[in-house]
Amino acid sequence: MMLSIPLLAAALTLAQEGTDAPAGASAKIAVLPFASLAGDLPGRTGPKASGMLATEFKSAEQLTLVDLKKGGAGGADPFADELAAARKQVDEAKAQRGKRKFRLAEEALLKALESYRKAAGGVTDVGELADAYALLAAVQFNTGKDDEGQRSLSTALSLSPERELPLAQTSALFARVVADTRKAVQTGPKGSMLLETTPAGASLIIDGVPLGGSPLQVKDVPAGQHAWRGTLANGELVGGLVEVLPGKQAKVTVTASTKDPESRILAALAQNKLDADLVAAAKEQAQAVGADLLLFGALSKEGKGLALDAFVFSAQAGEVRRLSRTRFDTELLSAGVEFLNLTRDVASKGAKVGEAVKVPAPVAAGLTQGSTQVAEAKYGVQPGKALTLDAADPVADPKDSGPRKPLEQKRVPLKKQ
Repeated sequence: MMLSIPLLAAALTLAQEGTDAPAGASAKIAVLPFASLAGDLPGRTGPKASGMLATEFKSAEQLTLVDLKKGGAGGADPFADELAAARKQVDEAKAQRGKRKFRLAEEALLKALESYRKAAGGVTDVGELADAYALLAAVQFNTGKDDEGQRSLSTALSLSPERELPLAQTSALFARVVADTRKAVQTGPKGSMLLETTPAGASLIIDGVPLGGSPLQVKDVPAGQHAWRGTLANGELVGGLVEVLPGKQAKVTVTASTKDPESRILAALAQNKLDADLVAAAKEQAQAVGADLLLFGALSKEGKGLALDAFVFSAQAGEVRRLSRTRFDTELLSAGVEFLNLTRDVASKGAKVGEAVKVPAPVAAGLTQGSTQVAEAKYGVQPGKALTLDAADPVADPKDSGPRKPLEQKRVPLKKQ
């Protein structure tokens, strides 16, 4: 029996209820990388978890996954040009030193080190920077600038206290100076570093050794210059040089420079807040990628595992809806089942999934703003990782790791400065 036109229209309306898609089309959904509400989560946990969830949505018949292809922060290496300039100046300095034109060699090295300072976030091998300082020291010693040479050599060794300097093998006298300076650096009074990023949860590497996620406090740091770098949750590469004084704590504070909608969403989530700017950013992001639904969330520690507070933004309704909290192990081995259930829930209910959130509101009700815990690590000792980093991780470079003994991270309250 044929349906009347009114009944047919009602049936089509029911078939589309809960989605933002037009009749006959599946709703388009985009999944953003998950932010972190704690500094002790490996930097790749959020992107890997969201990637697993996105994979589940690929097979959901009622939904079409939008592929987020990043430009800007996640695109080309922002440090490539400065690094190329630094390496060119180092080569020039070597050529001038070979001609015994030490003044010109020193000038080239000072220019190179300035470029290295600007491009510290892209230096994957800290030995490259240490060798540039060692070469500067040798040039300064050649011209009788012993005090300047000693400072440059100390910097080279503070960047890499245990690494052998190739230049030391070219002169027995220089080798003895290097050995004495190394001993002074290793046995001298230490300081500490505190690194904070917005969004939090950035993977941080200090002098070539991955030490954990931000906020991070590093103890027993040799006095002198140190290179740090990391990747923020939005994919932005950051880095720099910081000087640590004996008995003092050096503080590094970094905020994402990109103001694109995704970065604003991640920054708000990392601060445990859902606010009007997040809603505005979600609307902009959904429009930019052509999504009807936008899924985002934040991970936090719960007991020995992880908890995900996830949300769906409906572009048509302009509202944020809270999904049921999911829990799984830190290695994400049990996350597959949880993500499958979450996908089915979103696919069946669409824009009506979960409960509407009245902003402002916290991401995780059990946490309060300003209660972020800071991870604690020892300088030069890579903590044991709960999650194996992907080879594609821009900061998981094989050159950064070595035969390090694992050290379990401790958690201490983050003190206001």
